[in-house]
Formats: sequence, structure tokens, C-alpha cells
Amino acid sequence: MFYLCAALYRAAMFGGGFFCHQLPERSPHLWNVQLPVCWRCGGIIVGAVTLLLSVFVIKRLPHLVWSLALALLLPFDVLATITGVWNGSNTVRLMTGLLWGAFGTSVLLHLAKRRSDDLAA
Repeated sequence: MFYLCAALYRAAMFGGGFFCHQLPERSPHLWNVQLPVCWRCGGIIVGAVTLLLSVFVIKRLPHLVWSLALALLLPFDVLATITGVWNGSNTVRLMTGLLWGAFGTSVLLHLAKRRSDDLAA
């Protein structure tokens, strides 16, 4: 059983490594074991899934202007960190990831809908 769990963990870490830096200091840990994605990537995944589920239930996307404004908080956070303006916390990384995941996905769905409407016309 231990070997199966170890193999699953290695597979999850390998898969997460395709799109996440997996830095230990920026990743959540459960029982002293690092999870496969960092706080920001985890937020992006949860935000995107939450938006898709809400669109499935509500049948409506958030307004495009609000989606753009809220999604752009992540690039501003990354830029502020890179330029040394501030060093964000994992809580901020999680929150900007959630916003990017939900509202960035909303922007993409708005663009896909417009493209589909243009092709249909």
C-alpha cells in the first residue's frame, strides 16, 4: 500500500510540475508533505472549476468589465513581486489565483462566445 501511495504522489508531483514551479516555500503542505501545486496554481484551478460550475448552474457569465478588472490583479501582484515593490504572502497568492482562475476563465469564455457569434453571423 505504501508503494502505491508513493507512486501516486510522485505521479501527482510530476503532473503538477508541467505548469507549476512547485517551490516548497510557496506550496501548501499537508502532514508535512508538499502538495503538487503552489498556492497560486491551486487557486487558479479552484477558481476556474468554481466558475465553470457556477456557469453550468446559473447559465450566465460575470460581466466582462468586472472579469477583466478582477483577473488583472494577478499580473499586478506578480509584477510587484518581480520588481521588488513588495513580497506577497501565500494568502495573497491564493486570493489572486482564485480571482485569475474564475475571472480569467470568464474573459476567455466571453471571447469564445464572441468568436462563435461572429462565425455564426
